[in-house]
Amino acid sequence: MKKWYSIRMRASSGESHENGGQHISGAERLVKKIDIETTAMELIQRATNHSRGKADFISLKIDSIPRDDIQMVAPLHIKEIKNTDTHSTKNVLREASLPIKQEILFSLYDWIIQDDVTRGAIIVDIHSGKRLDTNLERGVRVSHIDWDEAYKHKWLIENHTHQPKKLIEAMAIASKVASAGTICELCCSDDPKYTTGYISFQNTYYRIPNMKEKGSDCGGRVFIVDATKFNLDTYVHYLEKTPVLIGEKV
Repeated sequence: MKKWYSIRMRASSGESHENGGQHISGAERLVKKIDIETTAMELIQRATNHSRGKADFISLKIDSIPRDDIQMVAPLHIKEIKNTDTHSTKNVLREASLPIKQEILFSLYDWIIQDDVTRGAIIVDIHSGKRLDTNLERGVRVSHIDWDEAYKHKWLIENHTHQPKKLIEAMAIASKVASAGTICELCCSDDPKYTTGYISFQNTYYRIPNMKEKGSDCGGRVFIVDATKFNLDTYVHYLEKTPVLIGEKV
């Protein structure tokens, strides 16, 4: 049985993440053995050259994964949304007709563009708006995910963008999150130079520019679920532990 490898990088300043350090960067890949060294160097270079600042702590973890354990998940469809500035973002969210109360949706949006504490995503019940996960500062970290390389090149040609790296990483996460049974996701990057966020709903990734003010190092991610129809432990285990490649499902 051939093995693949999960390579995961996290970088922080001041202290390690576990000791309260400021998050700088995070990324990961699923690769074959021959690509381990090159990929590890790429992730280390990313950690040491990030707009959020200088990394004092870099964690690099490499785990083997049986190829047969990797699931294939198709990417979401993508749609570009016009949004001229942050002041019109709530209008965009309102017009998206998401199946969630407007006051809850707007509250979650206000939270993600101000959050500078939570390292992962939070899980919220669509009915009550209450947070369901319990690891307050860590949240849920979507992991063990990458693109099938051949399919990625095909997808990039079909969905041309001037910032392919940001988009393909966000699309990979959003597609895995959606495949877990998530009703919708709301996300905005904590990168101060990247103000584009997204919502995903009904198998579509809606890319929203100007979701936050330029220069802000805040950002967050919310998974909206129906608490009456899912098991929290199973859901989190899939997002954090199940290896997934984004590609063409057989």
